[in-house]
Amino acid sequence: MSLPRTVAEIREAYLSFFEERGHTRLASDSLIPSNDPTLLFTGAGMNQFKNEFLGQGRTDITRATTAQKCLRVPDLDNVGVTPRHHTFFEMLGNFSFGDYFKDETIPWEWEFFTSVLGFDAERMVVTVFNDDDQAWKIWHDVVGLPSARIYRLDEAENFWPSSAPSQGPNGPCGPCSEIYFDQNPGEKMPANAGLSELPGRFLEVGNFVFTQFDRQSDGSLPALPQKNIDVGLGLERIAAVLQNAPNNFETDLFAPTLDALQSLSGKSYGQNNEADIQMRRIADHCRAVYFCISDGAAPAREGRGYVVRKILRRAVRDGIALGLNNTFLADLLPAVQATMGQAYPQLHEHQNTIESMCQAEEERFRDVYKRGITRLDEAVGNCQKAGETTFPASVAFELHDTWGFPVDITEVVVKDHKLQFDQAGFNQAMEEQRDRARSGSEMKGDVFAESLPGKLSTAGISQSEFKGYANSESPAQLLAILRDKNLVDQAVCGEQLEVVLDTTCFYATGGGQIGDSGEFFNADGNSIFSVKETHKEGDFIFHCGVANIDFKVNELISAKVNFTQRLATERHHTGTHLLHAALKKILGEHVTQAGSSVDATRLRFDYTNPNAPNGEQLAEIEKLVNAQVIAANLVSTKNCALDEAKAEGVTALFGEKYGDTVRVVSVADFSAELCGGTHVKNTGQIGLFRIISDRALSAGVRRLEAVAGEAAMKLASKDRSLISELAAQLKTPAAGLTDKIDNLRQQLKEAKQASRSDAPDIKELVESLNVLPGSDLAWSYLPGVDARTLAMLTDKLKQQPEVPKVCLLIGGDAKSVPYVILCADNSGLKAGDLAKLFGRQVGGGGGGRADFAQGKGKKGSDLESAVANFHQELSSNT
Repeated sequence: MSLPRTVAEIREAYLSFFEERGHTRLASDSLIPSNDPTLLFTGAGMNQFKNEFLGQGRTDITRATTAQKCLRVPDLDNVGVTPRHHTFFEMLGNFSFGDYFKDETIPWEWEFFTSVLGFDAERMVVTVFNDDDQAWKIWHDVVGLPSARIYRLDEAENFWPSSAPSQGPNGPCGPCSEIYFDQNPGEKMPANAGLSELPGRFLEVGNFVFTQFDRQSDGSLPALPQKNIDVGLGLERIAAVLQNAPNNFETDLFAPTLDALQSLSGKSYGQNNEADIQMRRIADHCRAVYFCISDGAAPAREGRGYVVRKILRRAVRDGIALGLNNTFLADLLPAVQATMGQAYPQLHEHQNTIESMCQAEEERFRDVYKRGITRLDEAVGNCQKAGETTFPASVAFELHDTWGFPVDITEVVVKDHKLQFDQAGFNQAMEEQRDRARSGSEMKGDVFAESLPGKLSTAGISQSEFKGYANSESPAQLLAILRDKNLVDQAVCGEQLEVVLDTTCFYATGGGQIGDSGEFFNADGNSIFSVKETHKEGDFIFHCGVANIDFKVNELISAKVNFTQRLATERHHTGTHLLHAALKKILGEHVTQAGSSVDATRLRFDYTNPNAPNGEQLAEIEKLVNAQVIAANLVSTKNCALDEAKAEGVTALFGEKYGDTVRVVSVADFSAELCGGTHVKNTGQIGLFRIISDRALSAGVRRLEAVAGEAAMKLASKDRSLISELAAQLKTPAAGLTDKIDNLRQQLKEAKQASRSDAPDIKELVESLNVLPGSDLAWSYLPGVDARTLAMLTDKLKQQPEVPKVCLLIGGDAKSVPYVILCADNSGLKAGDLAKLFGRQVGGGGGGRADFAQGKGKKGSDLESAVANFHQELSSNT
């Protein structure tokens, strides 16, 4: 039997190996962490198991194995330069939650590397924590590794979190053991004494974390009641070793992407170091962007979206440097699908979304990049005018970080203009930016700070059961009362609280739908608690609101949803499904939902589309939705397996996470989506659907807002009132408004043409110019001529020979005085300054360029005096 060699074979071999040893194979978590708000992105295989490590998660899973998608950005500048750095990478992991420990996992990992993958045992070395005699003995006595190849390192290198015993944070922690591959086996082995880390010849391919202590504030390390195992193996690194590749990018994983880049650029990989780095960086960054978008993190101006946009722009910048003058990023997707699409089908499922977002964002950045050159030239000019000798580091960093402009090009341009480049200042700004990235993308504070669901689980409180699909009122028992996130036994009238019930008919915010509001009533029929909003954390539903009277835990109550608000929200939610289907039918199947928000007042639907729909298309979309409303079709739901739903072509929403069993909401043969929200029973209950607006949200993503039901009827009533008011003001029936407006527009057009026809012939204008004695200033008054015509006349004046150096043309009448000023290059004057000066004489103001400016005043009764005063002031200033 041949040994695994391709990335796909290695991934499958690992997962199968641990499945055979009783591990549950689980899918990779999303790059958007599912259970940790302190993380921008999932950066390790253990992230999705935070609750399991605390003994508060899924009780049916004690062993798990995954191939986890990860994203890390603090070392962004090293990607493509070093052999191993990536933004996006895969981590193979096996985990134990209070089950097996060191005795089992160390021999298993060794068996996987040596027996399954065929690693040369003579080229393997390991590290353990200084005081971890148990791990050392297992490596030496059980595995049989010579002591010369087992290194003891301190807490900075071999403890998790790093340096936790002395520096914290508090909470679960433990020693590490790492396994390395010796890339230069002929060299002498380093001595262990005084060694803080292994030399670079040793490539780390695996890290084992033994979570066994619970660090306290006094620095003590009592044992955890539940010991855990967290193993992470770098898939890309393992592939590079097995394929004898000098770096991770020269494996089968990246080969199709590098081939595509060579074809697009006409350059051969391996011929030029700078071009090689650019190709490797693009190969890494495009993967990161594709996976982020497929998991719901679209390029944007802030948060996760800012990171995605920055990675995308770096890839495009490298493409421009390679000579790729046309957009290319979307064209590389098939190459990544070829090696990763089978393991991660979302690359195919969200292909249209990925391609449209990449295409639109790249087009936008290419425009930004061109403007960056302009910004750099402007900044250089400002430095020279101010007599500066050093180019500001702040501007260089702005160009690099905000505009995505290459700092090396900035440096070259700056030095070409005889300016110093502030490298130290730029490095400081970069380091501050890295610090911000680290603080925004790594765990903060107490690593395993107890969550609210964790507190409830610890207290023995069972998870909430939702029964609100069929009911808006139901009996329930008060299981928990929380004041300021702390469990209490009694609620006091007037307090802001969170309440957990055993069963609830209140829908918790999710899937774009707002949570329910309503009331809790006691056995006497009195309202004891007003629910303002409902949300979900873990498996618990929290009702947030105000206590109306005192009440205690374990009371039996009746929960009643605000049905008016619920129904209005349901109208908008079902309307959203119909809208999504209509968009696909009118604009094309490439349209994909990119987010939504549904409440009682309106719906907001974000979708991918490269271009804005025109008015006719929006009208047709609205018409299609209302046709379904009029048909009063049944809205049906069913629960089924996720694979079954996908096979039936049911729409899975962008960025949403689904379990193995899903709920399908269908409307006849018009719409079918995976959805956990509440809906009307039939489309007729929607009443009416109206589109309010459609606008660009970001590159390739648009936002459409609409209203349904009573909100749509109120909008129709408001429109009718507006039409009636317009009809009254224009003194014409509503049916004749269009003709009336067309007539008024024609009159306005004719008036403008008449104004232009009043303008003199250019030769007549030159002859009519009044040249003021002893100056280069000439002026002319053209009664009734508007500003646009005056500007047109100056264009013609420029082409006439022997025109005075400064020309002032005045139009309008006594109450409205438009004017323009034309200055020749050799006049020594700036038209913009003169426009402001003359503006003061006619009760107005103006401005513009050095050669042309315009303005407007409101005092035109004595223009000769205004011009004379202007001339006098001009003469005194010069």
